[in-house]
Amino acid sequence: MTNPAPMQLTQRSPFWFPELPDKLVERPDWQPLEELSNQTLFEGIEVYGDAAVIEGDALIAPATIYVRLTYDPNSDDVVSFEDSYPARVFFSSDSKEKRVTVNKIHVDTTSFFQ
Repeated sequence: MTNPAPMQLTQRSPFWFPELPDKLVERPDWQPLEELSNQTLFEGIEVYGDAAVIEGDALIAPATIYVRLTYDPNSDDVVSFEDSYPARVFFSSDSKEKRVTVNKIHVDTTSFFQ
């Protein structure tokens, strides 16, 4: 048995409201990012709410997480650079209350190790 393809979350969906893309930017799940450097600074998240999908009971939006990675922050040879990683935001939405609850954010850092 195959899983049905994800359904696009559109403006006609009962989960959609105009503020939804902005409200998805609530909290990142840090662990995968913390492992990338001695000092990882979260600089932002861009969530593509208009590309969100409904997969089973889950609402999922693609995102990009922006960070600054710093190595040897206490030395004279500090190395620091900006990077970004794809992510998926798992959330629930209450369109009547115009409320979004971010359940978790899965950050894909595999490109860092390749």
